[in-house]
Amino acid sequence: FSWDSMTIGSKVYGSDLVILFLYYLLALVSIYFIATRISVESKNVSSGEIFYGDDSDVEIHQNFFGKLLNREWSSAWIKRLTCVVQFCFGNLYSALVICYFKSSGSIASFTIVLILAALLIGNEFLKEKYENFGICLAFLCLLGTMFFNFLIPHLIHGMGPFWFFLSTLLSAVVCYLLWTKSSRDFSRNKRFLVAPVAICLMLFIAYLANWIAPVPLVLKQQIVCKNFNRETYSCDTDKLDFWQRIGFKGETIHKDEGDEVYFMSSVYAPAELKAPIEFRWYYKEPSTNKFKITDKITSSRMVLRGGRDAGYRSYSKKKN
Repeated sequence: FSWDSMTIGSKVYGSDLVILFLYYLLALVSIYFIATRISVESKNVSSGEIFYGDDSDVEIHQNFFGKLLNREWSSAWIKRLTCVVQFCFGNLYSALVICYFKSSGSIASFTIVLILAALLIGNEFLKEKYENFGICLAFLCLLGTMFFNFLIPHLIHGMGPFWFFLSTLLSAVVCYLLWTKSSRDFSRNKRFLVAPVAICLMLFIAYLANWIAPVPLVLKQQIVCKNFNRETYSCDTDKLDFWQRIGFKGETIHKDEGDEVYFMSSVYAPAELKAPIEFRWYYKEPSTNKFKITDKITSSRMVLRGGRDAGYRSYSKKKN
């Protein structure tokens, strides 16, 4: 986790995505082996010929991969495979906690980060549980969806609801195919598909409710100010108190009659990624002490373009 904080925590490179995908792939293959039994029903030991079913006229010459994929794994190997699954899951959890934490900008999205962090810690105590195919399938679905949601924007240089739904569907299809290919009797139980389906539905709802952080976007800086100078890109702000400095209290600005209030932000995105930006202004009703939206500011020109280390800078203003 510390290493991920120093590497992925600063900037995500193509090599990082490849390594994370290899972790996912290695976990997938290991789970497949855990849920696989020997498919050869009869062997002619004396002749070395292998037959399937009653068709003794067909000789099967198994190559290395055939022997690897169609064999019964001993209990010792199953324990080794669960260690591999635990290791891969741990690395994926670690990277996802950092990436989603950097992109979270609300209490709801931060709650998702806390859940991932709890699973990261719990992963250290779940080694024996990973011998259960159903548990492996559920966690693989969750990690797959969250990882693909982070990976796809880097590949297609775009983001939005369609790509999140695609990442969820892709993860669900992988889990379903893994379930259909599993050959142990216990792993073909349909109830093992309940958890992946439930996870997909919950993630759908969470995304529609804006509980999923907009990875891979990262809010580098945000300021509320007045007297903004476009030439020098400078402005005047109120002095921050202690709670505002540590992030437990929002910034405030005091203005005189007729002053314009500016909200400035800097958002980091990977190179070549494009995404629309929208500013929303809210007004707090004195009578109810609740916020209501007053303005949505966006245009065809307000499109984030990734690649700048300091982030894509933009601002909006309001006078009344």
